[in-house]
Amino acid sequence: MSTPSPDITRHRTEATGAGRRSVVWLLTAVALVHSVLVMLWVMPDNPTRQAVGEQRLQKYITPYFEQSWSVFAPVPRRGGENVVVRAFVGDVDKPQDGKVSPWFDITADEDQRIKYLVNPSRIHSATRRLGGNINAAMAKFSSQQKLLVRGSYVQESPRTLVERLKQLNRSGLAGAANIDAFATNQEMVTRFLSMYARARWGQDVTMIQFRVGHRTVPNFSVRHEQKFLDVPYTYYVFGWRKVIGASADAQRAFDGYVRRAPATQLRPVDEESTPQEGR
Repeated sequence: MSTPSPDITRHRTEATGAGRRSVVWLLTAVALVHSVLVMLWVMPDNPTRQAVGEQRLQKYITPYFEQSWSVFAPVPRRGGENVVVRAFVGDVDKPQDGKVSPWFDITADEDQRIKYLVNPSRIHSATRRLGGNINAAMAKFSSQQKLLVRGSYVQESPRTLVERLKQLNRSGLAGAANIDAFATNQEMVTRFLSMYARARWGQDVTMIQFRVGHRTVPNFSVRHEQKFLDVPYTYYVFGWRKVIGASADAQRAFDGYVRRAPATQLRPVDEESTPQEGR
C-alpha cells in the first residue's frame, strides 16, 4: 500500500488565481470608497466634506443610499411636543369675576431645569409623553371634531364632549377607538395640569385651559439650513376644563417641585379668556 506524498493531501487548497484576487481587491476598494462617501454625507459640515463637494455627495447618495432613522428604529420620533397652560382663580359660576394667569410653557421650563442634569427625574418628561399621546388622537379627528375640542366644558361633564365627538364619527370602529383614547388622554392631561396649576398659582385654582403643540424634525436634506429648535410649534387649543382634585399626597408631590408663580401674575378676566361653554 503506497503512502501519500507529504506535499499532496485531500485538504490541500489551490492558490487563488490572479483574476479572482483582482476582483476581490476591486470589490474591497468599492466598499471602502462607498463607506467613506456615506460617512461624509452623514457628518456635520467640515473641511473634508467641503473639499468633496455637497452636490457631488448628494448626487451619489440620493436616492439609493440615503440614510433614514427608520433604518435603526421601527417607529422613530419625528417631532417634539410641548404643553402650555393657564389657570383661572375664582368661582366657576361667575367667571367674569375671577382672575386669569398668563400662559405658561411647562415643557420649556422643564427643559431649562434639566439642561445639565445627567439623570433627571421621569416627571420632567411627563408633558412630552402626555402631549404626544393626545396629539396622536387629535391628528385623526375631523375639522368638526377639532372644533368641538376647542370649546369649554366646565358646567357640562367631559363625557358630553366625548358623546358629541362620537356623533361626528365617520371612521367606524377605528374612529370610536380613537375617541376613547382621546378621552383617556384628555383626562390624564387635565389631572396632571390641575395639580401643576394649583402648585404654581395656588389652591384656589378652579379651572385650567391648555394648548398642546407639535413640531416636526426638518427633512435630512435641509439639516444644514434649518434646525429643529427653530421650527415653530403648531398648537391644538383646548377650551377651559374644571380642575380635577387630587389626593393630599399627590398634591404635595407637585408642590415640592413646581415653581411658584409671582403673586402679581393674575389679572382680571377679559372677553378673550371668558369660558364659552361647549363651543
